[in-house]
Amino acid sequence: MRRLTMALVVVVAFALGCSDTGGPSSGSPRAQLNFVLQDSTYKPLLAARDSFWAKVGVDRQLRLFYQGSTPADTGSEFLRFEVASDGLFRKPDGTAFGPNDSIRITVTVVDPKQFWFEFEPSGLQFSPDKPARLKVKYQYANHDFNEDGRIDAADSDIEGRLDLWRREPPDTLWFHVVGAVKFEDLDEIDANLFSFSQYAVAW
Repeated sequence: MRRLTMALVVVVAFALGCSDTGGPSSGSPRAQLNFVLQDSTYKPLLAARDSFWAKVGVDRQLRLFYQGSTPADTGSEFLRFEVASDGLFRKPDGTAFGPNDSIRITVTVVDPKQFWFEFEPSGLQFSPDKPARLKVKYQYANHDFNEDGRIDAADSDIEGRLDLWRREPPDTLWFHVVGAVKFEDLDEIDANLFSFSQYAVAW
């Protein structure tokens, strides 16, 4: 019985060490990741930064778009971030949100040429039962992912490996976002967010 117990401990420890939960063994430095790039022939983003007030008891969302037919027009959606009416959980100072409390949320595209975003304020937490929701559309990414001058089977293989990654600055390691879902037919990645950080679409 003792040997069986020790064996189970070893198996669990190994599983935790190899899991994608953000443990030390699963982190990757920036140099080992390839961030997805915007298609340089497509229109630029209408804005690389926007803010809104999330409020207890009210569903709120923020959307970033590409430029439309003119620099002032709204084009295709690039990113959508949603906070449910009961999604706010803890303020950056660790205190709970009360009725009618609100907080200003800012989303910034760190590099408009890459799928790399920062969410503020740092330390904001969302409900474990009603996390915030992030949707990123990469249909206007450069689908020549390996930048060899052609879009072929190698790029399809890379697309199959695309994922959402996160890091907590000033930490330099990036981790898979557990539970992120990719819809290749929609060129979209969806994920539940429980706290604020930097995020990137990469492989």
